[in-house]
Amino acid sequence: MFEITREVSEFCSVDPYNSQNEVSGFISRKPNEYYGALLITHINGNKVPDQLIMGTPKMHYPFTTTQTGEHKYLFPVAQDVEVYEKLDGTNILVNSYTDGEDVFYTCKTRLMPFVNAGSKWGNFYAMWNEVTEDYIGHIHNVMDKYQCNLSFELYGARNPHLVLYDVSLAFALLFGVTNTGRIISPALLDCKLPKARLITGIDKATSDLYEANQKQMQSDLRKMDDNTYRGSEGSVWYLRTVNNRTMQYKCKPESIEAIHFSQGKGISRNVILATCWNALENTDVLTVEFIKQLLVEEFDGNKVEANHFLIENCIQTVTNELAFRDKVLSEYKSIGININLDKITVMRAMSEKFEKKQMSKVYSTIVNWG
Repeated sequence: MFEITREVSEFCSVDPYNSQNEVSGFISRKPNEYYGALLITHINGNKVPDQLIMGTPKMHYPFTTTQTGEHKYLFPVAQDVEVYEKLDGTNILVNSYTDGEDVFYTCKTRLMPFVNAGSKWGNFYAMWNEVTEDYIGHIHNVMDKYQCNLSFELYGARNPHLVLYDVSLAFALLFGVTNTGRIISPALLDCKLPKARLITGIDKATSDLYEANQKQMQSDLRKMDDNTYRGSEGSVWYLRTVNNRTMQYKCKPESIEAIHFSQGKGISRNVILATCWNALENTDVLTVEFIKQLLVEEFDGNKVEANHFLIENCIQTVTNELAFRDKVLSEYKSIGININLDKITVMRAMSEKFEKKQMSKVYSTIVNWG
């Protein structure tokens, strides 16, 4: 699996949680159970026994789509199924590795070996440390108890994606994953960590129940003027097979699913924009080539190439949004007044720098990022 190809590449990075360690190896971008997995081969230039660190696997829909657009469901026989809310944020995997003597706990995003501590567009390292400050010891204890890595979602208004949340910043435990690839559902992890919301438990998986879950989420979903959404991004079905293997399937409201299943030769603008925002978890500079690499994991390569100019446009849109955020925060900082203490003075000063139609956006930017 770790032959160097377009989907597998080398890395050499300093672990921000163990800054004495420069870790080298390979990272996989294959859209399967090895998505984001690491093979660690060296620490500080010294060869160590190869260590496979399994990450958050690529989840799939439980169906194939026919040429007429119909879904053909492929559920295996189940002992039971747990349905949890799917959160829309940044995936953080807490994992550990060893140099042969000591064990080091650390964190990574999906396609990076570690959480980025110096990102220009979002300090996921700082945000993660902020929300887990009172939990990190417990997180490590849970990992030791179940001998697994833990997958979390970092979400909220300060980490915006397609779905908007009222909470400023929060995290939730999604599941555990062993380095042999075994998924441990959240119900089997006995801990005091915040978890994704359990929607329901059912005896078996059927197309009727799946579509009922989808329609309920769709009825609760509201599209906003800026093409973001209020509601639920979807759900994750944890299906326990007769062989006691836990399998994950995603279920999304029809509006969200349609964005990810664009018809015809095109790929929707919202999909490309979401990909650009997600890419910032892994790079400071958005390039057409990098966005294409991410899109080709989900779409036919010819479709991706046919949308070259739309990709360029979306990159520019996201770049402009980030530039606007930087300008707002810079102007806010120069005022030297906390908006929570004197909102009127701050907004009056900001109104001299921005157009009237921008002021609502200026205010939300300060509240969420200032």
